[in-house]
Amino acid sequence: MSTPKTVHAAVEASRRAPDFVVNEDAGRLTVAGTLSREALAAWQAVADADAPWLTLDCLDGSEDVVAPRKVPDGDRARLTLTYTTRRGAEHLFTPEGWRSLLLDADRACRVRVVRLAFLGPADGFRTRGHLVETWTDAPADASLPEPRSEPGPRRVVRSQSPELMAPPRIDPYVAASTRIEGPASAAWREAAGRMIALSLPNELYRDGGAAMVLLAGQPPRKLKLGNAGADPGADAFDAQQAAAVWVYLEGTDVEVRHTFLSAELSREWTAGEGFRAGLPKRVGPALDSARLLYKAHLRAGSKDTLKALSDLRKTLSDEVQKLLQQSRDLSAAVWRDVVVAIGVLVVRLAVDGAKGGAGGAGFAGLYAVVAAYVGISYGVSLSTNRKFLDVVERSRLAWRTKLYGFLDDADYKALADEPLAEAMAAYRRAEGRTTAIVAIVVVAMLVAAAMEAGWIDPNALRSWLATANARVPVKP
Repeated sequence: MSTPKTVHAAVEASRRAPDFVVNEDAGRLTVAGTLSREALAAWQAVADADAPWLTLDCLDGSEDVVAPRKVPDGDRARLTLTYTTRRGAEHLFTPEGWRSLLLDADRACRVRVVRLAFLGPADGFRTRGHLVETWTDAPADASLPEPRSEPGPRRVVRSQSPELMAPPRIDPYVAASTRIEGPASAAWREAAGRMIALSLPNELYRDGGAAMVLLAGQPPRKLKLGNAGADPGADAFDAQQAAAVWVYLEGTDVEVRHTFLSAELSREWTAGEGFRAGLPKRVGPALDSARLLYKAHLRAGSKDTLKALSDLRKTLSDEVQKLLQQSRDLSAAVWRDVVVAIGVLVVRLAVDGAKGGAGGAGFAGLYAVVAAYVGISYGVSLSTNRKFLDVVERSRLAWRTKLYGFLDDADYKALADEPLAEAMAAYRRAEGRTTAIVAIVVVAMLVAAAMEAGWIDPNALRSWLATANARVPVKP
């Protein structure tokens, strides 16, 4: 027999003591009572077991440390068994320890595997949060529970007392598939009924010494939490399980579904009945009504979503058209300025043809004015357009967080970011081309002004240009 099974057998043999007491917590088991010789022999087998992970201390009625077999007949003994706890797993010898774990929701929600020495090989089962199996070997680690992004009951149900709180997670108290049976099932059903009852109201509080719940519906109900009534039957228990799954384990709208269900529970309730006693027979109809309300809510939300997407499409189309118009306006302004520069050159050539001589300082000043006009005009247009682009970018960030937070990053990128980015890229290309043209025109005007003023010799400039062209290698 394995050591955990040996310990369980010793506990069971001790239960016949009239003053039997057992207490089990994580890594510690205490048994006390006036034990029979059979029970003490069972504990001696535990002490003699080859289990370095286990420590057994036995005290007789005089508080002296003795071997279990040396406890005098009729003397009260206290046996304390300790072992190191393991990460992600609980190891328990007794049904009392199993019940204690289930009712300590914080502790139960920190582990993924529970190993019980009193289970047979075929008595294990799964919940949404636990793998419950028989314990036969030395304690071993297990994986930790996976974190959930959706809020758990403790974040949804308000609590006014640290002694009366909803569990952090509902997973350990919801069956994974088939109904749970076996030696561990009764304690699990009891704890699951209590924890689900604590997870469905809007508020938990104490009124004097009584535990109370609040259902914030129409009308609001203030009810005593009370105790569970008679066994509600499999169908009623399954309805409680379905309610917990629908509220906390299906989708992301946990608060919305919880609000709908608590409102329907409030409407279903009658005065004078405790919450735990009345929940099994009322949660089924309330859940059906809450599901219908939630479907109506989703349809209304879908209409709002479609309207928001239509507004996004219209706004995006307007912004893209504005960007394209900015590109066209920038190009038109540049060509207008180029035409002014060409007009000045035509006038200069016409004067040369009519008079046959150089213009002089007058035309030098005219060229400089035209260069300044072209540069300043283009700079003003560029500055205005860039301010507009900054406004568009800030607006796009505001859309993302304030108006369209319901879209995930991939959808928002496809619907808004990429079209705007393409339009901005088209504008940047137009801006680069027009900047090059303006730079050429301004440089040409300034060179012409210098030539008119006599600062640059035209012949020397032509010779320099010819020499520079001759140096450029010609590709074969």
